[in-house]
Amino acid sequence: MTHAHRTQLPAEGPDEGSFAERLDFLCKNDPRGPFSNPTVVRMLDAQGLHSFSSTYMWQLRSGRADNPTKNTMDGLADFFGVPKDYWSNRATAQIINRLIARLNGFKANGATPEQLHRQLVSFTRRMSEGAAPEVLIAQLDELARMNEQGVTASTLKRLQDARVTSIAMRAAGLSDQGLSAAAAMIEQVRRLEGLPIEPTDQPDTGREHT
Repeated sequence: MTHAHRTQLPAEGPDEGSFAERLDFLCKNDPRGPFSNPTVVRMLDAQGLHSFSSTYMWQLRSGRADNPTKNTMDGLADFFGVPKDYWSNRATAQIINRLIARLNGFKANGATPEQLHRQLVSFTRRMSEGAAPEVLIAQLDELARMNEQGVTASTLKRLQDARVTSIAMRAAGLSDQGLSAAAAMIEQVRRLEGLPIEPTDQPDTGREHT
């Protein structure tokens, strides 16, 4: 399948499924997972989110409890980093499941589970601010295409961490094609993190990525 067709893939996951099926999908496919029921409960509690017993988590995930409260649904959405309407909105579930599948594909190239989870949280935030989902998916597809050409997550991290002078020195001797590829990588990372393509004159060196 060519890159041009990737955004036409059928959505991965239970787009029309029940709350239980979607919860099970997230437990199994969260970039930090897969998660057992007790693990989710412990992490909810550790993060100060709405928590409950492992037994109730099992009931929710298996469908034996099918009427969770809004606090329960919101707490789980915050934990997994998905929009709060993921549980009820088929279109939202389709988008998020595709994004999760794309993000998990970067593990083979060195991206860590926490990095991928933070990226999912960032996508959720950008969607809430009006970013078009198809644009986010297209950006991930572009990064996947670069990965296929040998550009790994560690390369992107080195570019992100390096100072401008260091990048310029490392770029010495590169072909026009190589320079264009490096510029494209930086632009893609900035888009994925919701930053303008051109940085400001005073970069925020203390910025934390969430």
